[in-house]
Amino acid sequence: MEKIRITAVEKTLSNCVIETFETMLSMDMVKVGKSTDEGLDEQRLVGSVHFAGEVVGTMSLHVSQAFATLITTDMLGIEAQEIDSEEVIKDVLGELGNIISGNLKSDFQDLDLACVISTPSITRGSDFKIEPSKMGELHQMIFRHKKHELIVDITLKEDLGAKAEIAGINQLDSVEVRAKINSVDIPTTVINAVIDVFYTMLSMETENIPKVPEGFIEDKRTVGTVSFAGDVQGLFNIQVNDDFARTMTASMLGIEEDEIESDEDVFDVLRELSNIIGGNLKSAFVDVGLSCVLSTPAITNGRDFRVESLNVIKTQRFLFSCGGYTIIVDAGIKRDEIGDPKAEQGADGQVQDAGGKKADQKESDDELRNLNLILGIPLELTVELGRTQRRIQELLKMSQGAVVELDQLDNEPVDLLVNDTLIAKGEVVVENEKYGIRIIEVVSRKERVKSFG
Repeated sequence: MEKIRITAVEKTLSNCVIETFETMLSMDMVKVGKSTDEGLDEQRLVGSVHFAGEVVGTMSLHVSQAFATLITTDMLGIEAQEIDSEEVIKDVLGELGNIISGNLKSDFQDLDLACVISTPSITRGSDFKIEPSKMGELHQMIFRHKKHELIVDITLKEDLGAKAEIAGINQLDSVEVRAKINSVDIPTTVINAVIDVFYTMLSMETENIPKVPEGFIEDKRTVGTVSFAGDVQGLFNIQVNDDFARTMTASMLGIEEDEIESDEDVFDVLRELSNIIGGNLKSAFVDVGLSCVLSTPAITNGRDFRVESLNVIKTQRFLFSCGGYTIIVDAGIKRDEIGDPKAEQGADGQVQDAGGKKADQKESDDELRNLNLILGIPLELTVELGRTQRRIQELLKMSQGAVVELDQLDNEPVDLLVNDTLIAKGEVVVENEKYGIRIIEVVSRKERVKSFG
């Protein structure tokens, strides 16, 4: 008997979305039945989180570029012109995905369903559609704040035989995990896997090339994506233009291109290739003692879009040539930045960081880029009424009923501290026979977030 009930999942999603936007962003979200946000038909962002283990599936959050910008400014307490890069917006959307999927994961664990979730990936652009994994029926929920909307898509399925696969996850400390990840030769593994798979499955010869050939144009294209979860966090993409995707499909199925019945046949081939090549990389991690699982493949198709990892994941790009066509492969693995000598190889063959900048450019020191690492951490809020100094002999003489005078003057604001850092001032109030603090002055939200690290 299946333990997952979609009505319970939708209730958790609805409550979490409404509470998260209210508490973190001071936004009222209302669940609606139909989408009317025209911004979603223009520039939009989609944050996707994959479930693996005894729960398999994908949760995606769709927002317009305008709403994503508003969410970012409200969360960080800044103006739109202060957003220094798209990375900040991506990290905020990724954090929302972490929070909402984390609540679902907790519910599944309460049902004794062992599962893990991937680091969110971000798809952004103006012309694309996402075909999620074929694991379970697609369910959609729409939430509205004023004229802006958030669309939540989710597909889920139980896989009760997968508990053993994730049993070893989180058994190693971060130092051991980092050392084992760094011991894997990712470039060689990916290059060999692509060449072998295309030759054995498609009877096609490919070669690794250092840069995009002259005259190459990214036309309507299809991207197959799988995500890693567990000791290894990251994602793997393989993308080809649609004309080559049809050639690949015909070769795999042993038919002529005009015999391909639908786009779904093409998507299935890209799903299979991303699953096999990503599986080769997963095996390399398992061979060195890491526990990780691979999500079911998802497909993105369109003309104007990018499937990207968050800033915490360093991406390496590999380029291949096959019969005049170009194959683009991205492999991104989350690493501890300390002592990590590896960086991304861009489409032009030069080394880049995850944001697509040349490695010799100075990286931003904006600590808010790693929001997803800190926003879920519980903190102790301290109210300081005042301070004073006393000699040890005075403290030893102190007895019940003694009065300790503080430096704080009567009616002066009291300080609110997090990690011994001032974040606000307030005044003492009494409500329902309980003491509270009414906030009368706060430091900027950006400074507050910085103080949490």
